[in-house]
Amino acid sequence: MTGVFITARLGSTRLEEKHLIKVNDKPLIWYLVNRFLIGFKKEIENNELKLFITTSVNQENKKFESFFDRSEVEVFYGSNENIPLRHLECAVEHDIDYILSVDGDDILCSTEASRLVMESLLNGSKMAYTKGLPLGMNSTGYNSDFLKSSLKGLESKKLETGWGKIFDKDKVDIIQLNYSENIRKMRMTLDYPQDADFFIKVISNVNVLSILDKALIDSIRKNNWHYLNSQLDDIYWSNFNKLKEQEN
Repeated sequence: MTGVFITARLGSTRLEEKHLIKVNDKPLIWYLVNRFLIGFKKEIENNELKLFITTSVNQENKKFESFFDRSEVEVFYGSNENIPLRHLECAVEHDIDYILSVDGDDILCSTEASRLVMESLLNGSKMAYTKGLPLGMNSTGYNSDFLKSSLKGLESKKLETGWGKIFDKDKVDIIQLNYSENIRKMRMTLDYPQDADFFIKVISNVNVLSILDKALIDSIRKNNWHYLNSQLDDIYWSNFNKLKEQEN
């Protein structure tokens, strides 16, 4: 069984309850979940794949349950500050062999890229990820045994930012996608109010639930929507690296 683990929590300080910001009366995370429900419809119907929102045990995260039917996506409550441990807990409880790891901030994460990663895992990869898409669209996945062995001895650590460091890079397969260099400057992740403005603009004007990656990227470029939050890149990476250092 493959699990799509959408990692999200509602304790953000920079943008309060960012996943629940609404567009057309639906929270942003609803669009992410439904992109995967549509993109992997066949696998879900065949009971080969299941979606989870993997969140922490904090009470505020119970709000996720009100937006989804449990038969389509289950909210899993696990480790508060150790995300890979949370994934392992969910995998063990639900007999998940292969994990597609999706950051809940990446509202338009590519289901096409995720399918490539899933196929790589099913064909024997311990871990695989895509490169070449804008920040927030690439996909990552690993099998649960590799996650367990990589996490051994780190179960009590705080692992929230840059926790991909726990994996042996020599055992990771990279799937290179051939998109033009300039699209990598697009910022498609949710951290700041300007990011929310970006997603609201895109979702309000494009049917994001089933659009292919190229058409989505072309629409963003054509309408210059990426300029709404492009100035945040330096701030984002500076904060990311600070948080990563604090966890070392």
